[in-house]
Amino acid sequence: MIVGMLVPALSWSCSSVSCNSKWVSSWPGIARDPSCWSDGLVKHTRGGGGSEDQVKLQIEEVQREIKEVKQEIKEAPPEIKEVQQEIKEVLKRIEHEQDSTKKAVLVERVTQLGEREKQLGEQLGERLRHLGERERQLRERVKQLDKERNDLQRQSRKSDGLRIDWVESEAGLDRTGFCHGNKYFRFNASYLQGDGEILLYCRKAFHEQQRFLREQVLESRALGWIQGPPGTGKTTTTLAFCLSLGMKEWSVTFFQLDATKWTECIQIKRRSCTIPAECSLKWTRKILEDWPDSEKRLVVIEKILEDWPDSEKRLVVIDGYLRQNRRVIVVTSMSGGKVRDRFEDDVNLMPHTVVSWTTGEYLNAVKCDAFYERVKAMLALHDTAVHIGMRIRKRNGTKEEQIMSKHYLAGGSCRYMFEKTAAVVKQRLDRALASCRNLEHLFQGIVGDSSLDAVNHLTARYMHGEEASWMPVSKYVAMKLAEVAEVGVLKRLLDGTGIPSIRGYVFELLFFKKVKQGLTLTYRQGVSRVNQVWMGCPVFLFDANEVMESLPQERACLRPINVFQPGYDAIIVNVRAKLVELVQVTVSSSHSFKLSPFAKALKKLNIPTKGWKVKVVFIVPPERLEDFQIDTIKNCGAMEEYGWKKGSEGKQADVASIEIL
Repeated sequence: MIVGMLVPALSWSCSSVSCNSKWVSSWPGIARDPSCWSDGLVKHTRGGGGSEDQVKLQIEEVQREIKEVKQEIKEAPPEIKEVQQEIKEVLKRIEHEQDSTKKAVLVERVTQLGEREKQLGEQLGERLRHLGERERQLRERVKQLDKERNDLQRQSRKSDGLRIDWVESEAGLDRTGFCHGNKYFRFNASYLQGDGEILLYCRKAFHEQQRFLREQVLESRALGWIQGPPGTGKTTTTLAFCLSLGMKEWSVTFFQLDATKWTECIQIKRRSCTIPAECSLKWTRKILEDWPDSEKRLVVIEKILEDWPDSEKRLVVIDGYLRQNRRVIVVTSMSGGKVRDRFEDDVNLMPHTVVSWTTGEYLNAVKCDAFYERVKAMLALHDTAVHIGMRIRKRNGTKEEQIMSKHYLAGGSCRYMFEKTAAVVKQRLDRALASCRNLEHLFQGIVGDSSLDAVNHLTARYMHGEEASWMPVSKYVAMKLAEVAEVGVLKRLLDGTGIPSIRGYVFELLFFKKVKQGLTLTYRQGVSRVNQVWMGCPVFLFDANEVMESLPQERACLRPINVFQPGYDAIIVNVRAKLVELVQVTVSSSHSFKLSPFAKALKKLNIPTKGWKVKVVFIVPPERLEDFQIDTIKNCGAMEEYGWKKGSEGKQADVASIEIL
């Protein structure tokens, strides 16, 4: 899991400034016409002018300038503070002014001050946008120079054989290691071609992977095959292990296969080169042959793929260098089965699977303020609230609330949780969903780099005791696939697993699908059974931390965005009938009855205490209808104002089974 160096966004509202402001015109390097801010860039970068080092220096200058401007914004420049203070003072005068004519003058003054503040803010924002564009153009120039350098490298290979041009770096190990009570591992992001510093939360899987690398790879000389879904922290944990060796005994070389089919080779501490696809084997062999036999070397290969040109050949080449002082680690989303079958006699391959993240691990990670400050911008849901049916949040919420809401999209991928905005996560998931419509494949773990469908970003893997299971990476993915799946598919998944948590997960998917279509419930009333038809209705996400300003005018089902919402899984609201049905879906033989969450939900929905009927129904599979029991009842009396008699709540709740097919 990577957490880069995040720059804070605008932290004050741009609601005022004047184009004639002395504050703006006195800024160094700022012209009144913002269009000229990028002129210098064009002169330096067009037509091949300027070396790569010069362009990189320009980028650093622009980045420093951007940082300075953002700091000025954060602190709020003096003139803006003066305007804001004057606005406050005028507003106070308005409150106490009795003369309507004078009050109108004061109101006009507030309007003028607001416009002035807004103009200043807009000009400042315009400056930031142009600086950002300048940085983008410089980075494009660097890419162009990189291409020119690679072309020169190809020409040099033709003339003088195989010459590898290494790029040296000053990245050091001075701040590398465990920190914050040994719960986090810190290192320079440049080791993964990034910027800033990475702070890695050391969850249980981190320590298990570290132990595997030490015992199986270093001590037992196995070829370590680190596998697992994307976004589980495989690469960063492997790198943390390599860096923790201190480079005193072992030297480390990373081969990173890129989607462009070029390879980045990084040696710690610390130089790198780019290997073109057409000569990957030759360069790899050359790098390996240059090592003295006396040196201890650890080789890490990231992203070996089944269909990657020369992937397995390269693995055999590297395995040929596994001598007394050599070790090899492969980090991949592909299972090791196929490679094991083909090279069982040639490679001492030992697999280790990394599991996906749990909500408990996310919540523990953000307990550290230093970590939370780096990731909090990624937890906001404002950008995608409308697009995925969420209510736009009126407040940021607690750390726990932010994690639980983002979990609906990110699920078990810490990359999606901590490194990508909700908008980006949704975009990537939707793109992958367009290539996969088979929910069964995700639960069977046959979708990914090792299958015909390269959509492994949709999967997560968990351990249930000693039993492993594959699942959709998040509830968003699961609900999307359940929408297009046949009911029979969900029924097969429900019957095909004995893991209670997976059965509950699938049964919930089945319930919401049937709610949209319409379903028949069989209610248990003593020894009698009564059937009731629920007409199909739309399902909307509901944030239980927000107050619902208005209810749907037609019957609708509200599904809490917090997938671990205690007490209930759905709320059926019928305004016309003045009826609310709170639903708990379960596959267990018993379930607790917590009344406080129900009462809180009714308050959030602004359900009147008089004139409305409130029902609670536990929905179970048909085979559970006879023996299901309402277990411990908590918070008795919490729903008294809604007509529920204290102490008799267990008798007032309904139990019903759902007709699956």
